[in-house]
Amino acid sequence: MKNPSTICTVFEGHYHKGVAALVNSLIAHGYEGIVWAAYKGYLPPWADGATQEGGVAIKAINDKLSVHFVRLADTVFLPYCKPDFMLDVLENKMPDVEKIFFFDCDIIVKCRFSYFEEWVENGVALCEDVNSPLPTSHPLRFQWKHYFEKHGILVENRDNYYVNGGFIGLKQADKDILEKWRLVQDIMRAELKDIKTVGFKDRTNPFHRTDQDALNIAKDIADCTYSIADATAMDLQNYGYIMSHAVGEQKPWQKNWLLFVIKHGQRPTMTDRVFMNYIDTPLSIFSQKERFMKRWNMKLASALGRVLA
Repeated sequence: MKNPSTICTVFEGHYHKGVAALVNSLIAHGYEGIVWAAYKGYLPPWADGATQEGGVAIKAINDKLSVHFVRLADTVFLPYCKPDFMLDVLENKMPDVEKIFFFDCDIIVKCRFSYFEEWVENGVALCEDVNSPLPTSHPLRFQWKHYFEKHGILVENRDNYYVNGGFIGLKQADKDILEKWRLVQDIMRAELKDIKTVGFKDRTNPFHRTDQDALNIAKDIADCTYSIADATAMDLQNYGYIMSHAVGEQKPWQKNWLLFVIKHGQRPTMTDRVFMNYIDTPLSIFSQKERFMKRWNMKLASALGRVLA
């Protein structure tokens, strides 16, 4: 019998706290199987007791879900390993799996996991970014088109969607999107001296967010059908019911919300609140004292924010 689904994510350093919250949310919403976690540096403290098998550290979270840690070279830049990692899982680690999903480690799942499995039956599952739409006539799209024409690749501006690079779901039959994503990044890597930072402060550069731009270019050249949810699917604009994506520079596990509201008048966000629902079990992200302090910090910040508003 084929494995129905598997999940991938990547992390380093303190982002392991996001992975733990993601895993807690997956368990709460019915996912059973393996979470493949590619990482740099060291295993998180909650992975104590992991067993080693073929170079993979395996931590059983319960009798139905385990996290399989795959260590990457320190020179790897994590955002650009997503398609490579997913293809490695599909082709080498779990060649019989039917569906694969990637979640950034700052995402929380808010709905039953079976919804994701149903979603990819309609095509490659993607979500609009906060910067969507990007019209087919936009000059940036023509920049991409002209750039890749020089490499013999025809980019057809097939829709107005600009998708977020933090989530993708697909069936085995649709892995062409991953192959094209990897191809686009390889071309960019060969020509750009510093793929990590090029264009980050200047959208006139064709590659402002290189891994995410690469996914959007791949979307236009891959032989796939797509099912694209709007930005509410990630709580990026209005709040939805599918996922919550903490896209800010400072992540919920780092935030001092009381300080935020005093300095900036910004109350805890919906994404912050959703994260706090998944810090306890089965993986405990903070100590008992830290959890107590985080919860009171949020309550005080919310109350003060209402007064200031």
